[in-house]
Amino acid sequence: MPEPNTFESLLRNDITFPAFSDLPDENDVDPTYYDEGPYRFSPRRHWCFLGEIVDSYGLCRVLLRVKDKEGQVVTIGLYTDDRGQALAPHMKEGHTVAVLYGEQHGFMDMTVGIRVEEPSVIRIIPCSLEQLLKASDDVAARNLSGQSKCCGSCGKEENTSGNKHLRLCSRCKQASYCGEVCQKKAWADGHKAECKALVWVKWFAARNWGVFNGYFDF
Repeated sequence: MPEPNTFESLLRNDITFPAFSDLPDENDVDPTYYDEGPYRFSPRRHWCFLGEIVDSYGLCRVLLRVKDKEGQVVTIGLYTDDRGQALAPHMKEGHTVAVLYGEQHGFMDMTVGIRVEEPSVIRIIPCSLEQLLKASDDVAARNLSGQSKCCGSCGKEENTSGNKHLRLCSRCKQASYCGEVCQKKAWADGHKAECKALVWVKWFAARNWGVFNGYFDF
């Protein structure tokens, strides 16, 4: 059966969002991620590696050093046609790199990392990995609580006197506010950073990761 796309387990799901040590090896066939067909092996599900940038280097080719959710630091080598130059302006320490269908790859220097050849499978998310995971957890907590929506600034609940309908943030569609005054205050108080993470949590949650019907791309 397809696994449910719930916020409760999404970014904490170790199969859908594996740490580097749990990624399939490019030289092996991992039955968690691949099915054997009549002529070749093909993906049976989708997966995505997440890591936070700690450094970037390389003159001829961009190489990223990223830390996964278990704290392991590994190299992502960009073997795209432009050798990663299109992504270079977005590569900032502390931002998160997402790589679809990442596999463990042995580089010529005998280290093991992730090789990226297609620009459509990699995206830099402008927030830390901690912020991204926290955003997923926060949405899960709100969904599980079953409580009425409340203003993300003043805390007033929806349907209370003078607060019948809350205004959703137009970007993330997750945070709610009484009106413009509360929305502006929340933006200045920290939602500006949280919003970027919530937008991506929504993107990940909108996809069925458990059943493969063609490749995802960013």
